[in-house]
Amino acid sequence: MFFTPRRARRWSAPNVPTPGNVFRFSVGEWELACWSWGRGPVVILVHGWEGYAAQLSHFVQPLIGAGFRVVSFDMPAHGASTGRRLSAFGMAEAIQAVANAFSPVRALVAHSLGGTASIFAMSQGLQVERVALLAPAAEPTHFARLLARLLGFSKTRAGGMLERIERRLGMRLEEAGVLRLVPKMRAPLLLMHDPEDPEVPFDHGKAIADAWPGSRLELLSQMGHRAMLRDPSTIASVAAFIARPDADQELPAPARCRY
Repeated sequence: MFFTPRRARRWSAPNVPTPGNVFRFSVGEWELACWSWGRGPVVILVHGWEGYAAQLSHFVQPLIGAGFRVVSFDMPAHGASTGRRLSAFGMAEAIQAVANAFSPVRALVAHSLGGTASIFAMSQGLQVERVALLAPAAEPTHFARLLARLLGFSKTRAGGMLERIERRLGMRLEEAGVLRLVPKMRAPLLLMHDPEDPEVPFDHGKAIADAWPGSRLELLSQMGHRAMLRDPSTIASVAAFIARPDADQELPAPARCRY
């Protein structure tokens, strides 16, 4: 169950007023559904666990208007892409494959576990100029233990489940987090997270921002885990951050709340 995402019942293809291109391409054993719109430097939109590309559709028009080509795709085992099982490392492989197809990449906009996977992809050589992470997860142990509680496992059975997860990953869960990787990141980061997020603890996002050189942490309010994907102010902030000329990079601003 930990490696098997549930496909969203409300899945739909991205609904964007600007005409775009729809295509599929193979990544190993997977076939990914992918969409693109506009022209210019490439911005890739990355959804999270049990999500789908259309969840980030509201970012497309503002980014096109800022002069970018926008690319979105369904992760393996999600939406219209093939596959059944997946991990954050498989998600990172898919991100890298999409980036290779549209290289060079100006920026990534990634939500939830898609942000975690984006960090893995960057640590493995993916080159991007800017990164916007929305409610990213820092490590998997929290979510594994949460699943064990939801299943009503005893402490002993929960421990056994974590051991099986580690065997499948080929590493300890502590090693599957991203905090050891982010101090080496060089791309400017905008990280946005609601302290009241009920799904990915705010501490995860804050820890990533604290460890990432040159990051900016922006606290959101009343956005939960997904409302930020539809919020015009959040989307405008991300588009402005991505469009800002590199020579005009500002120093990291202190965290601020938007109410």
